[in-house]
Amino acid sequence: MTPNRTVERPIEDLNPEWIGLMMEVEDEGGTTIGFRLGRYEKTMVDGKPMWRLFSDQPAWSVTLYAGTKLRCVPPARTPGSQTGPYPQQLVPAAHPAPQVPQYPAAAPPGPTIRNPQSWVTPPAHP
Repeated sequence: MTPNRTVERPIEDLNPEWIGLMMEVEDEGGTTIGFRLGRYEKTMVDGKPMWRLFSDQPAWSVTLYAGTKLRCVPPARTPGSQTGPYPQQLVPAAHPAPQVPQYPAAAPPGPTIRNPQSWVTPPAHP
């Protein structure tokens, strides 16, 4: 991330509009982690708020507590432009788009008389 485009925000301000932003944070061990936010969860542990942030690709998470500062690249102001030096990745759809059949949904007409032999031996064509 480029320092001149980075904005530092408290984790308490985290909201759904931040999903997809590139961000950088220091974990409890002091390691700096950079990622694109895919989703997050906010819970309470022993009466204290806790956030679990998940990256979009590859899937991993980091647990953070109140008072943590997030450094993130704000979204681009013009539609279609990117937020940083790395192009925005498309997130795959959760479910594939429904497929439209290109053939009739009904089965082709079969022989009118069915018996156990008709399933084993194909009918003779005249």
